[in-house]
Amino acid sequence: AFFCFALAFCGMTLALCWRYVHSTEVEDSMLDVYDLMYEEVRRNGSSSKRHELTLIHEVFQCCGKHSPLGDTAAVEHKMCHPGTAWAAGQDCLQEMHGFLKKHMGFVSTLLGITIGFTVAVPVPMCS
Repeated sequence: AFFCFALAFCGMTLALCWRYVHSTEVEDSMLDVYDLMYEEVRRNGSSSKRHELTLIHEVFQCCGKHSPLGDTAAVEHKMCHPGTAWAAGQDCLQEMHGFLKKHMGFVSTLLGITIGFTVAVPVPMCS
């Protein structure tokens, strides 16, 4: 039992360290995938990625992204409903960033609590 707790402690400690050392990799990858999919739909309106992009918009309750060049309006007008967050000035990149930040914080807290329990539980077993 002690070996199992030690193994769990090592695994969770590594996961928590990875989360802090590589904290932006997951977010950057997810935002890059959205950017690529969005640009493909923008270039080719009949793209097979259009359905996947619509699903992302539904999940995150957002629509499109704002560009400093202002050339994204055509895609949003075709795919966005008037009540979406995009109409209120919130684009999907901001929504995804907020979602990931909140949930990665939750995961870190949960890992910390679990690591605490793996240390606290074997102590009574040893005495």
